[in-house]
Amino acid sequence: MGTAALITQMDIPAETESEFNNWYTNEHVAERVDLPGFKSAFRFKALDASPKYFAYYETDNLDALTTPTYKAILADQSDWSKRVMAQFQNFSRFCGPLIMRAGRGHGANALVVQAKGGEKLGSLLADVLKTSVDLPLAVTGYLWRADPEATGDNSVKDQYIMVVEALDEETLRNISANRLRPSIFAEAGCEAAPRIGFYQLISFMER
Repeated sequence: MGTAALITQMDIPAETESEFNNWYTNEHVAERVDLPGFKSAFRFKALDASPKYFAYYETDNLDALTTPTYKAILADQSDWSKRVMAQFQNFSRFCGPLIMRAGRGHGANALVVQAKGGEKLGSLLADVLKTSVDLPLAVTGYLWRADPEATGDNSVKDQYIMVVEALDEETLRNISANRLRPSIFAEAGCEAAPRIGFYQLISFMER
C-alpha cells in the first residue's frame, strides 16, 4: 500500500475511445507503474458519473510524483500520448497524501466523492469511510487530500477525494443516500456541492 496517490479524471470523444483505452492500457499505465516509487494503477469507467473515466495510482510517497524521472516523462511524451491526450475533455489531475485507508482487498464497484473544505469535512469523510467498510458487501476505501505543490495547482487546496469499493453498486448507492446527503456536507463546511459518482473497475496493474 502506498502513502500517496496520483488521481486523474477525464472524458474522451466516442470516436477515439477505442484508441484511448488501447493507449491507456498498453502504453500509459505500464509506463507509469514502472516509474520509481509507483506501486499500482486502478482504472474505472462510469456507471453513473462524470467524467467518464477515473483512475488512481498508488505511490510509495508524495516524492514519487516530483522525481526528475517523472518530470522528464511528463515533459517528453510519445507521439501516441500527445495524440490521445489532445482529445481529453473535462480533465483533472490531483496529487496528495493518503489520509486514511480502511478495509482490505478491492471491489469491482466504486463510489467516488470529491469535495472541498476544511478539517471538519475531512473528519466527516473519514468517518463515512470507516463505517462504510463494515457493511457486508463493502470491501475497502481510501481518503486522499490534495497537495497543491505536488499537483502544481493551487486551486486543489483543501480538496478531498474519497473512494469506497464494494462488490455491488447497491451498497454504494445506500452509502451515498444515507451518509452523503447535501445537508450533511453543508454542516461539515463543504465549500460547494460535492461531486459524487459511481464507477466500475475496468483494469488493474501493479509493479
